[in-house]
This record gives sequence, C-alpha cells and structure tokens, in this order.
Amino acid sequence: MHAAQKEFLEERFAAKQWHGHTSGRRLVKEFLFEGSELKGWKLLKVKDSEEGATKVIRSMWGRGDNADELLSIDVFVSASVKAAHETLLEALGNMQSGAIERKTEKNTPGDVAFGLANTMIAFARANLVVVIRNAGPKIVPVGTIARELDTQIQRRLGSE
Repeated sequence: MHAAQKEFLEERFAAKQWHGHTSGRRLVKEFLFEGSELKGWKLLKVKDSEEGATKVIRSMWGRGDNADELLSIDVFVSASVKAAHETLLEALGNMQSGAIERKTEKNTPGDVAFGLANTMIAFARANLVVVIRNAGPKIVPVGTIARELDTQIQRRLGSE
C-alpha cells in the first residue's frame, strides 16, 4: 500500500484510536474452517493461501437448499496484532464504499470492527482479521454470524 493511501485510510478510519491495541495478549497460531462453525450454514468451498507473511482462508457458505443465501468469509492470520491491523486497513481500502463505518455497539465483534449496514463486516480479534460479506442475491444480516465466529475465536484464544 502506498504511503499516501495508508495515511488516508488511517485518518478515514481513526486508526490512532485502535491500531495495535487488543483486549488480550494471546495469538491464534492456526485457523481453519471445518464446516461446523456456523449453525444452519454449510461450508461450500474453502481455499488457503499465503499472502506474504499472512495466511488467508477464503470460504463460501450457503444456507439450506437456497442458493440465494451465500456468504463469503475471509480470515487473515497475521503474525501479530499490529500486522493484523495493517491487514484490516488494507481490506477496508479495497472496499468500494464511502459508507463503511466503525462499529461501536456493545455486542460488536472483535477488538475493532467496521461494517456497511448489516451486509458486510470486517473485524480484528488478536492477530486475526475476519471479513464477512454477502455473496448471493438475497441479503443476509451478517452481525449474528460475526458475533458467533468471534465467540469461537475468543474460546480458542482462551485455550491456546
């Protein structure tokens, strides 16, 4: 990312308030989807790759037999909280909307989260960044799914 773009994103998303901060000291070493993480959803496709020092797990989920309800869930596993927050900024910079806002409600997932209404959410928890987006023609609210995944991540952080 170019320095000017990074500076713009840091200002746009008030990064000084959250960048490098986390609610705990532990990191998730490995992350994978097994297919049972989301109740009522079926894991349709998953692909792991490496992007520099970051492991990326890209997945597609469907609900029931309805091919109209699809979710894309990407998880980025970074080496540190700071690196995860850099990844979050980059993910936000790749989104084509000026309407993305920081989520600060009581039940917001992650250490820091951003969303577009209830159609997309990107959050960081420890060294992970999770991006959940609608991928089908029918809009599915993503808040509950994000909280469910965040709860699972917190359990893993507690056990590792």
